[in-house]
Amino acid sequence: MTRFFLVLALCAPAAAHAAPKKIVVELGKTFVLRLGEVAALKGEDASVRILGFTNSPCPKGARCVWSGQAVHLELTVAGSTVALGGAAPYQVLTIVSDYKTQASLKASRTPQKK
Repeated sequence: MTRFFLVLALCAPAAAHAAPKKIVVELGKTFVLRLGEVAALKGEDASVRILGFTNSPCPKGARCVWSGQAVHLELTVAGSTVALGGAAPYQVLTIVSDYKTQASLKASRTPQKK
């Protein structure tokens, strides 16, 4: 006797696909951004969001090349993703973070080279 099973896929709730929460922040001022939020830079056509975190600190007594903790950010300018650093028109500094859910950040215009 052959048995057939019907498997139903459950759809995620509509809220899981909702647009991320947006906050408006001022250049040069420290703000808290949580995973899943977007910070729009006031008066600018730019925004920042946290893509994720690395939280693998260097063990005590070990020699490490870097701390093993990072906040991974995405900068969007005029609708396009821009790599932070180098020629990016803005810089975003991590002031402090729990490296799990949120970070205190500060965004500013990148100084122009003369």
